[in-house]
Amino acid sequence: MRNNIFIWTVVVVVGAAFLCLTPDCAGSPQQQKPSNLIIQDEPEARALYGKMTEAIRKTKTLSYESSLREETDGDKWEPWTYRVWMKKPNFFRVETINKDGKNHGILVGDGRYAWSYWPNGRPWFSGEDDDSYKKSRFNVYMEEPAPPGKYSIGYSVVLKKSNCFPIVNPSVFQGINDTLEPVIDWMQNRGVEKIGHEDCNVIEVSYADHQRSQYFWISRRDNVPRKLKSVVRSNKDIITREVWSKVVLNAEIPMKKFRWTPPKGWKQWHPPTPKDKLIKPGRQAPDFELLSVDGGKITLSDYRGKVVWLNFWRVGCPPCRQEMPYLEKLYKKYKSKGLIVLGFDFADDRQIALDFLCHCSVTFSNVLDNSDEAVKAGFFIYGARAAPVNYIIDREGKIADAWLGYDQNSTRGVDVLAKLGLK
Repeated sequence: MRNNIFIWTVVVVVGAAFLCLTPDCAGSPQQQKPSNLIIQDEPEARALYGKMTEAIRKTKTLSYESSLREETDGDKWEPWTYRVWMKKPNFFRVETINKDGKNHGILVGDGRYAWSYWPNGRPWFSGEDDDSYKKSRFNVYMEEPAPPGKYSIGYSVVLKKSNCFPIVNPSVFQGINDTLEPVIDWMQNRGVEKIGHEDCNVIEVSYADHQRSQYFWISRRDNVPRKLKSVVRSNKDIITREVWSKVVLNAEIPMKKFRWTPPKGWKQWHPPTPKDKLIKPGRQAPDFELLSVDGGKITLSDYRGKVVWLNFWRVGCPPCRQEMPYLEKLYKKYKSKGLIVLGFDFADDRQIALDFLCHCSVTFSNVLDNSDEAVKAGFFIYGARAAPVNYIIDREGKIADAWLGYDQNSTRGVDVLAKLGLK
């Protein structure tokens, strides 16, 4: 997540959600639903989590190498390695290595700016045409402001385009909070285990009504993790495993590690953004007929003649969870004036999504459908590559406005409603 946006990974095939209560249960999960799961929070586990965060933040320098691999329903994705060097107050370097041992992408933070470049050619970005990709594949770089405590290494282009989604955002070192912390349910101890030469305490952290779990093997010697695992209970469970090695704290790192200047002839390049994928105002809203909360069908064109606020969300998205009460309040205020609020979740297990809507006391209509057709409509046609995404559709079925993210101080949505006669 960056700011008020949550980037999601969509698994197209529909599957069951699994409940994993031990660190290694993902290999042979029990097919249970995590709905209404009540587990007592353990202060000892929270203390270990706090010590881990404090250890990462208080060290003057930190370097490590992570071996990372994701799998979905047993299908393992290509393994990656990423290497990290960080130095206070705001210097960092990340290198991603593919399975062939080649350097894929490099991120350098020089204290003011973050420089991203690809020594062997940059990856293709969704939405690019072949011609523009070929012309800008090599000898290009990105330059972004990286003010202290505000730049997220974990969501950098270099890591994302290498399919590296670190379980612990390296920017915790610079004081950035974990974006999932507001939706923590509970923490529990999961025993003691030896990882390499390190004796580790193992804890599980549950998020968003157990829609997600993270496991940390925390070294008893320095409180820095040596092994990590994430389980996202979606339409197909997404499991990420990491092993940290070569962990070094408070060692001297030469400043040349954090310096980079574009070579002669290289050009600055700007990638397409999630906002670029949204349907532009004035265009007809593409129709769909998909599953509703009660198992019936919702057809968008049936709402012709009314104003529709279409919201793409998912359970594990913190800003989506913040926006849901706002949308419910908006619906109750304007429904008598002809406003339809329509939620759309194409990523989560159906029961998990139903439990969430019930917990939030949502009364407006929702599409709960993770079929291929629903994924095509949400992810590809409506461009909901991140969440939340909001569309306002006028009475003629045309897009009046579209935007990404949720800002509780913004009046953008109600201003559009006012222009459409809803005041």
